[in-house]
Amino acid sequence: MPDLIDDQGVWPRLIALRDCLCEEIEKSGLPSVCYCEVMPGSIPVFDYSDDGMAWVRLGQAFPSTIFPQQSLDLRSSCTTGLAYEVEVGIVRCPPGLDHHGRPPTAEDEFEATRIQLADMAAMRRAIQCCFKGKDAVLGAYTPIGPDEGALGGTWTVSI
Repeated sequence: MPDLIDDQGVWPRLIALRDCLCEEIEKSGLPSVCYCEVMPGSIPVFDYSDDGMAWVRLGQAFPSTIFPQQSLDLRSSCTTGLAYEVEVGIVRCPPGLDHHGRPPTAEDEFEATRIQLADMAAMRRAIQCCFKGKDAVLGAYTPIGPDEGALGGTWTVSI
């Protein structure tokens, strides 16, 4: 069986962005995460949200002759470049009921919001530093949870 030929378009960029994200979480004084990786598939799976998790994931790939717009010309040649929409995310365990069944305190909610927004800022810094001077367009930040057992959010970036 021949050796696997890795993708040379987005794969190296996903690896670099993962490294930037993991480093930025640590540099920012944020609570550590137990998972910081490239994630496969069409939706993130929050297997590690209890201990904090960060990921980079391919959202879409499409032909693009005018970055970051998708080329709608079905006659695009084999040499037409690809643009990629990438998702960068961090989620953590949200505040929940205490051992007496009481809901989170205002202080718990305040701190969870503070960390969520610090995570948002750290992800943005990681994206900006990783793609400095390269074609990249920052998209929207979308909050996640807390009803899914995870609290955090994602940024999209087109590269």
